[in-house]
Amino acid sequence: MATLHYTDTGHGEPLILLHSGGMSGAEWAPQLPQLARQFRVLAPDHLGHGRSPMVAETLSIHEMGRAVLELLDELGLAQASLLGSSLGGAVALWLTVHHPDRVSKLALYRVGYRKDAATHAGTRSMADPAYWRSVGMHRWLSDIHQPQGGPDAWQTVIRRVAEALDPETTDHAHGLETLRRIVQPTLLIVGDRDPVAPLAQILEMFQAMPNAGLWVMPYATHVTASNTWRAESFALEVTRFFQRRQ
Repeated sequence: MATLHYTDTGHGEPLILLHSGGMSGAEWAPQLPQLARQFRVLAPDHLGHGRSPMVAETLSIHEMGRAVLELLDELGLAQASLLGSSLGGAVALWLTVHHPDRVSKLALYRVGYRKDAATHAGTRSMADPAYWRSVGMHRWLSDIHQPQGGPDAWQTVIRRVAEALDPETTDHAHGLETLRRIVQPTLLIVGDRDPVAPLAQILEMFQAMPNAGLWVMPYATHVTASNTWRAESFALEVTRFFQRRQ
């Protein structure tokens, strides 16, 4: 039985939505109705998030990727398209690099190809519970992560995310030569003011990947409003990309 908790909606070619760090599959709620009209949409909770258990002492990109592979195997899916947000994008990229035969198309949303001290500073700032209290999301995080150990477990979840992306130890560390070998149709999505996934690094990816498209959201940081006023346009652009014929 697959380790990950997930939802399964819609019909058609399989599309797996991989949420950002500290969130859960519920991150995709604004896009699910639109995407499920065109695809079979699977939205898992990452390991150590939401209703999915931790399987190791620490969180790692490769363990999260292997859990997605396990889910694909259980569902009998030889291939699926991937849409990954932030940490979920790191997992999607790891899967594409290490198991390219399992990935048909790839959309990477607000994630680069490596971590360094500058980009990790932004990740660390979001591992501070005070940040989430300041934006009024701490109660929601407490609710979705109750299965991880109670009402305060969300603080452990966000700390583990920062640890998983520590540039000294993370397996989210790819070179441009590796990116040049990714032949799947790929959509890169980023805000033009994102300190966690800086535009300069995304442009390096765009120039290296042989079959990549680029969507830059104006006046957007790591928070791009894809869950609020940009939700409809986000779902529309993503749908158009995954419906494109190679």
